[in-house]
Amino acid sequence: MMENVIGFAIEALVAVLLAATIVYCSILDRRLKRLRNDETSMRGTITELVSATHAAERAIAALRATVSQTEETLSDRLGRAQELSSQMAGQLGEGEEVIGRITRIAKAARDHAQRLDSRQEIDRIDAAREEARLAARRDAERTAALAAALAVSEPEPLSRSAAAAAAAEVFANRMRALSAGSAA
Repeated sequence: MMENVIGFAIEALVAVLLAATIVYCSILDRRLKRLRNDETSMRGTITELVSATHAAERAIAALRATVSQTEETLSDRLGRAQELSSQMAGQLGEGEEVIGRITRIAKAARDHAQRLDSRQEIDRIDAAREEARLAARRDAERTAALAAALAVSEPEPLSRSAAAAAAAEVFANRMRALSAGSAA
């Protein structure tokens, strides 16, 4: 009988262990199902992440191309602006030379008027000189404004010879006016 009890105890123990194994397998099965479901959602998330990464890479490449084009455009515009600036400086220098010549001529005319002792003649020559100086200054300012406008719209700038010819024409008109005795 003892043998029956021991056999029964062993079989009862095996049955309990089998029941525990079945319960554990059931719990493990539920966990594996949740893991599979999480794996599916993770695959979807990873797919979205990969597509977002590719879109970001394309956007970065487009931004680099835009930056490169902008840099080239800015470099070209800066080069043109420097060229126009140097041309303006040359034209302003020539304008200052013309003003200096006009001033010397006006001074010579004033000395001539002093020799004639005519105060009215002196005043007229001074007014003509001042008007010529103001006209030359206005011409220089117009040239500077025109050069600034040219920097924006980019038409061809005036050549040095054209600027010198214009200044010489203004000078000749002033001298004719002084010779004729009018301050125009």
